[in-house]
Amino acid sequence: MASLIKLDTAANIKLVPRFFVTSTHLLQRYTCKISASVVPAVLSDLEQVVIKPRKHPGIIRPNHIELPQQLSNTLKRIVGDHPVRKVLRDSVLLNSYIKSRHPPPTALEIENKKRLIVEEVNSEMPLERLATLSAEEAARWQRKREVKINKRLDQRTYAWKRIEYGAYEAIVYAIARAAQEYAVMKRVLSEIQMRDDKFTPRSYIDFGSGIGTGMWVASELWRDSIFEYYNVDRSREMNELSELILQQGQENKQIGLRNVFYRQFLPAIDTKYDLVVISHTLFELADKQQREEILLNLWRKCDGYMVIVEEGTRRGSELVNEARRLLITNGDEHVGETFAPCPHDLRCPRLSSLADRTPCNFEISYSPLRLSSDSAADRKTSVYSYAILKKGTIDDSSRQWPRIVRPTLVRSKHSICRLCTDGGKLQEVIFTASKHGKAAYSCARVSRWGDRLPISLGTPQPKPSNSITKSQQELQSAKSTELT
Repeated sequence: MASLIKLDTAANIKLVPRFFVTSTHLLQRYTCKISASVVPAVLSDLEQVVIKPRKHPGIIRPNHIELPQQLSNTLKRIVGDHPVRKVLRDSVLLNSYIKSRHPPPTALEIENKKRLIVEEVNSEMPLERLATLSAEEAARWQRKREVKINKRLDQRTYAWKRIEYGAYEAIVYAIARAAQEYAVMKRVLSEIQMRDDKFTPRSYIDFGSGIGTGMWVASELWRDSIFEYYNVDRSREMNELSELILQQGQENKQIGLRNVFYRQFLPAIDTKYDLVVISHTLFELADKQQREEILLNLWRKCDGYMVIVEEGTRRGSELVNEARRLLITNGDEHVGETFAPCPHDLRCPRLSSLADRTPCNFEISYSPLRLSSDSAADRKTSVYSYAILKKGTIDDSSRQWPRIVRPTLVRSKHSICRLCTDGGKLQEVIFTASKHGKAAYSCARVSRWGDRLPISLGTPQPKPSNSITKSQQELQSAKSTELT
């Protein structure tokens, strides 16, 4: 039986079931039943033991990534004569700063903040009191008011400025970010290779290439097919360091890749590239207009896949989805579709509610670079947001498979998956062998955050988890009458 609590009303004190009252509001709990079945082709392979559940085609690998030994040795070599402790300390500070970055505030955001601050400051001097002031006192208050408004606006507005990388700062960036950015790019680009084995890019361009982490991964995955690597970064020192890393830290050594080019600006000619990357760069652009101009320019140059990657913060997630929406809804000239992570081209459901600040992000485990015996642990994790867009139509029957957008909760005899569906909705599904079948249950149990499930979902059917009896309904009605 539901426990009883006292409810104070103007009339009297009455006992009502705790189930119905929470802060004087009625509460009803609902569960959601939804069917889920493994797609026929995968189900057949599972039943015939052609594949095991832990290797179903929705699994995205790798899950843990280490820098190749040659790159690790090269990064240690480029530190040179710089004090290792100082480089490590500065790398921690830089990494922390990058993860806390916000994009430049827009004029509308600043205007809205100022309006709220003006209302806040004006409330300190009501009109009735202001009318009693002398002319001198009123003028003094107006000066004080302006100072307060400007001070609070400065305090509450993000002071964005572009990060300038000199020779030393480029080295610090490499030590701080190489391992995790390499891991993120390896995970993201590997998904293209796994799902589209016919894709053999001939050309590659990276805007905001930094030390070249995207190029390292692309050359590993498609070394035999890519004949041109075009790297664009406004920092000349960053470009020089990227080239030095390809030379394994030895200036006179021949580069192992063919046709590697470095520029500080995008090429004016309208050359097409099979693989276009813009990674960890959107925060460094001055405003929304510049972001849109560069994104559209890159999209025009794209003749295959375009990859957008940012930090897995709320702001980073917003920038990635802003770019995704711009490119796939920008008219017939730049038509394209979302390849990953979304199984749809609709608005990201994470960003549909302003009350929910949860970012759309994913996690990757990596081994950090160890410069000394005092370095950090052997395993770290990083969160990132990304979008892979394909020019034209995606010919992939698995595109609509739902993606797991939070860690799978594995429990005794059931597993809970939070999914993003092809209808642009977030759906939680509790998988059990009895309700969904052994194949679906086994696939859900071994899948991780970021993987896709090779299943088709039915229509959710919400139903009350507890039926309300007639006597409970009468009690609920009586309580409502007393409250009014």
